[in-house]
Amino acid sequence: MTSSTAAVLQARGLTKSFPGVRALDRADLTCRSGRVHALVGENGAGKSTLVRILTGNQLPDEGEVLLDGRSVRFADPREAMAEGVSAVYQELTVLPAMSVGDNVMLGQERTSRGLIDRAAQDREVRAALARVGLGDLDPRTRAEDLSLANQQMVEIARALVRRSRVIVLDEPSAVLSGDKLESLFTVVRGLAADGVAIVYISHLLEEVTDLADDVTVLRDGRVVSTGPAGDYDVPRIIRDMVGRDVDAVFPPLPEPADEVVLAVRGLVPVSSTRSPVALDLDVRAGEIVGVAGMVGSGRSRLLRTIAGEHPRAAGTVEVAGRPVPTGTRRAIAAGVALVPEERKTEGLVLPLSVRANTTLAALGQVLRGGFLSTRRERVVFQEEQARLGIKASDPEQGTWQLSGGNQQKIVLAKWLRRGPRVLLLDEPTRGVDVGAKSEIYRLVTGLAVEGMAVVMVSSDLPEVLGLSHRVLVCRGGGVVGELAGDDINEENVMHVALDTAGTSR
Repeated sequence: MTSSTAAVLQARGLTKSFPGVRALDRADLTCRSGRVHALVGENGAGKSTLVRILTGNQLPDEGEVLLDGRSVRFADPREAMAEGVSAVYQELTVLPAMSVGDNVMLGQERTSRGLIDRAAQDREVRAALARVGLGDLDPRTRAEDLSLANQQMVEIARALVRRSRVIVLDEPSAVLSGDKLESLFTVVRGLAADGVAIVYISHLLEEVTDLADDVTVLRDGRVVSTGPAGDYDVPRIIRDMVGRDVDAVFPPLPEPADEVVLAVRGLVPVSSTRSPVALDLDVRAGEIVGVAGMVGSGRSRLLRTIAGEHPRAAGTVEVAGRPVPTGTRRAIAAGVALVPEERKTEGLVLPLSVRANTTLAALGQVLRGGFLSTRRERVVFQEEQARLGIKASDPEQGTWQLSGGNQQKIVLAKWLRRGPRVLLLDEPTRGVDVGAKSEIYRLVTGLAVEGMAVVMVSSDLPEVLGLSHRVLVCRGGGVVGELAGDDINEENVMHVALDTAGTSR
């Protein structure tokens, strides 16, 4: 494949404005048959707006979209799909109660004499599933019984059934790791080899340089650079994204105090593991303990058990020497705050304003005479906005309008208003751009400097290694190893996570 491959889909001079902001400013993009085109940029750079225009979800104020060299104007996504342009978004649209086959054929049902032709559909579904590595999957399987990774492949299969010539993949690796991630890469490369043009959006820049044939970088709604992927390395992409060199080194870790803030004894989460491992853990003031392990190893369950959301099979939890009874309310009252993995569904109420979301966990601070004070809520938001560097145009702005990094800061602000002693972070930088990641790293280490005890789960192994005083490793539903000092390295973490030889324990 070469850069001379025919252009399938092009954006020329696309401009789109919303009240108070120009989301796109004369943006260009050229997608070629058989090539993977990475679209990168910080949250808020204009990627989503560009994709929404290309897929018929929005109309541009200026500029045009060309398909095979002819100007098109998609009024809605159905028109775009009819022309062979589809998207698979980070928030999956698989219908869980329907079968895999019905999900793949959704909107493209094959009929004969007014009835669905099940035999024809089954052949088409099986062919599409085989192309995405699910050739052994029974199309009659209910979608809700699939892993998130396989649900994502079902969505890609749906795009293939629609004869898509251009497929936009929006953060497809956000919920994947290990062999599932490599399976995704294999599928993407296979689709490109079949002549499909792929637009690939990701915050994982090493992934971009490994997978892409072409790269386009957006900043503040403008294309700042575009070219063959061979011309880009991670430092250049970062410079182009943020307009400056970003210090990728993690902030220095503070020296923990002697005071034990979080004490866990004999803790066993309720799970299906036959031989659960009881956890004893002390976390001191100013200490950051990282939690690593493969997807499904029990990392999130551990945090949720400490936070009272998941029941304990055995064990006790104490904060500052005081027992924490089971139950979320009691854990919160004792000074435990959990920032969940799924910020959009568990951390925020997206339709509410940023003002309202910021005060949700500390309503007592904004009550006046038993009623919510909007004025006081605005003051609280502005305090947290200054403290955390939240980028929002106004306290009344809808939270759904913010970038992923700023949404995450709102979740943090919500819990920090309560002044917790223990902060539990589950995937704190998932779906967050490189600039916001650096800000969150500084924030977390700053909280440790102030004496907070932090326990952090992350699938980003360099993040765990660079931001932790100690690392716990989960496998099979429980903690099976702890690394400290010079033993904290990627090799040792993987040995413990996979139960292979050569582990320093």
